[in-house]
Amino acid sequence: MSPPGNPWRSPPPRLDPKAMERALAASRAELALKRPVRGWRSQAVGVFAASSGLALAVTGVLLALGRTTGAVFTGRAPMLAMLLSTSAVCSWGALSPRGRPLRWVGVGMALASAVLLVLTRAAPRGPSTLPEWVCTVSHVAVALVPLVVAGVALRSAAFDPLRATVAGLSVGTVGAVLGELACEQGPGHVATYHLSAWALMTLATWALSKRLKPRTYAP
Repeated sequence: MSPPGNPWRSPPPRLDPKAMERALAASRAELALKRPVRGWRSQAVGVFAASSGLALAVTGVLLALGRTTGAVFTGRAPMLAMLLSTSAVCSWGALSPRGRPLRWVGVGMALASAVLLVLTRAAPRGPSTLPEWVCTVSHVAVALVPLVVAGVALRSAAFDPLRATVAGLSVGTVGAVLGELACEQGPGHVATYHLSAWALMTLATWALSKRLKPRTYAP
């Protein structure tokens, strides 16, 4: 004697054979393309390389043009090292599939760097010959390339606000390095015109990541 049926159990949904065939054909077509897949580690290194490489290039240009000196570079070396370390942690945390704890570490390092940028800045040596907003514009301009690199890398996973924010913090370190070497204005100027550029690039990275369609919806 067969057990009585459960009147509350609904029958399993019927699968459409044609829909299954279309999904299978689409999967086979995607596999046939044999697109190269970059690991998240190489993408994280790429984001950091874009930020740190451009920061080093800017440093070289400033030294070559006489816009900064070896003494200034040496004096601000600890702050520059802090900025590059922040960029490295943020880049790695942003692309790591299980990097959520590291992302919060990156946020903490970025906040600490921002505070130190203001607190370690000496009083201005004299009035600037350029408008103060030039610093904000120049910081944003030098960060455009890292912004594009970060946006492309973030497409390898589903959009995550914290992931995009941390990637943006890495992007913004380029402008911070430029400000440390090329600007001699005081702490108030740094807080207003330098940190605003960093915040703007973080917001831009977040917005770009949210707008672009991910290549995959992996976590």
